[in-house]
Amino acid sequence: MSAKIICVANQKGGVGKTTTCVHLAHGLALAGKSVLILDLDPQGQCAIALGCRQEPGVFNVLVVETPIEQVIRPVRDSLWLLPGDKKTGTAQRLTLVENRRISHLAEIVRPIARNGMDFIIIDTPPSVGGLQEMALWASHMVIIPCATDYLAAAGVSKLIETLDVLRLEQRWAGKIFGILPTFFDDITRESAATLGDLTKRFGQALLKPIRRATLLRECAALGKTVYEVNGKSRTALEYSHLVYGILKAR
Repeated sequence: MSAKIICVANQKGGVGKTTTCVHLAHGLALAGKSVLILDLDPQGQCAIALGCRQEPGVFNVLVVETPIEQVIRPVRDSLWLLPGDKKTGTAQRLTLVENRRISHLAEIVRPIARNGMDFIIIDTPPSVGGLQEMALWASHMVIIPCATDYLAAAGVSKLIETLDVLRLEQRWAGKIFGILPTFFDDITRESAATLGDLTKRFGQALLKPIRRATLLRECAALGKTVYEVNGKSRTALEYSHLVYGILKAR
């Protein structure tokens, strides 16, 4: 049985994509699933978030055509990472210049997706085209993190438009799992107003929000996830709810 591929994407930066990607992946691994993270964001922050060294793994796979099995790294029990670094930006540019097939990434991950992996989670660059479109097309489900600020809905709407184009023109067969509000603050009016606006716009597609938490910044500095630092925290429970939803999804 092939792995379920989940893309975490938004065409706006600073919305918690990497944090969502890492915590979803580690949560699934803790639930007994075999999980691979693909870090396609040129910032290469997944490695740092997991306390690992950045490497040009994505560049080597996409440009040098190194077999993916040779460059993935074990980072936790049942969790592996295809790391990236600043060279991922070069891979992004070359992908656009060479007009690579949109199915290119799906073809690369297919062998490992069929070889005992349960989930592949993809972190994407906040830019249209190239690696993001390849990642979206390869995915079975898309999670759209969305910061609860006044500019939030614009990035979500643009990504949904991209998915509609992929569905119509490239026969994308995936679905949107949900829109994940992030950096939600119970106190500020802006967060409450934005969450209300997102609810009106996207209805049942809106997932339970992830609240703003100092703990997440502390975890990033330690190179650990919230499950490792404080598994009983509110933040850990919020991400566990997302993990549970993915495990139930069909």
